Amino acid sequence: MRMKVLAVIAGVLSLAAVAATAQEHHEHMQMMSKMAKDSRIQVDLPPPMKAHMLSNMRGHQQAVAEILATLAKGDGEGAAKIAETRLGTGSPGSAACRPNAKSGDLGEMPMMMASHMPDEMRGLGMTMHAQASKFAEEAAKLKQGGDTRPALAELAQVVQACNACHTAYRLQ
Repeated sequence: MRMKVLAVIAGVLSLAAVAATAQEHHEHMQMMSKMAKDSRIQVDLPPPMKAHMLSNMRGHQQAVAEILATLAKGDGEGAAKIAETRLGTGSPGSAACRPNAKSGDLGEMPMMMASHMPDEMRGLGMTMHAQASKFAEEAAKLKQGGDTRPALAELAQVVQACNACHTAYRLQ
């Protein structure tokens, strides 16, 4: 009798293991299916341009993190300076997004990047840079202990512009 009980328990445990493995396989296949259906527009960039653009975007992420840390300290002017110099319309990273810019205004790499980027992608980038400048204006008004909500609302628009571009495009 004891052997039969052990056999039943072993059978139930085996079935549970098979079921768990099947569930993991199903979830893995669902994830792979979602990845295969990536409907974002592919932007083909030569390797040096791709590396440059990815570096710019990582720099933008770092700037947003530093802005948040600076705002958390109540330093609106410091946050404004970071935003304007590293994300705003006058920042070096905005060069490839500027409409109708001349080669001499941009330098070689941004001009080449701009020639590979769809106009809509450049427009989304310029929206982000313009929004960062708006944030900088709002953050510069902050005084120690002041209401950060207006500045944070502008910063949220910066991040939303980033998200819009990343939702629509991917680098190849």
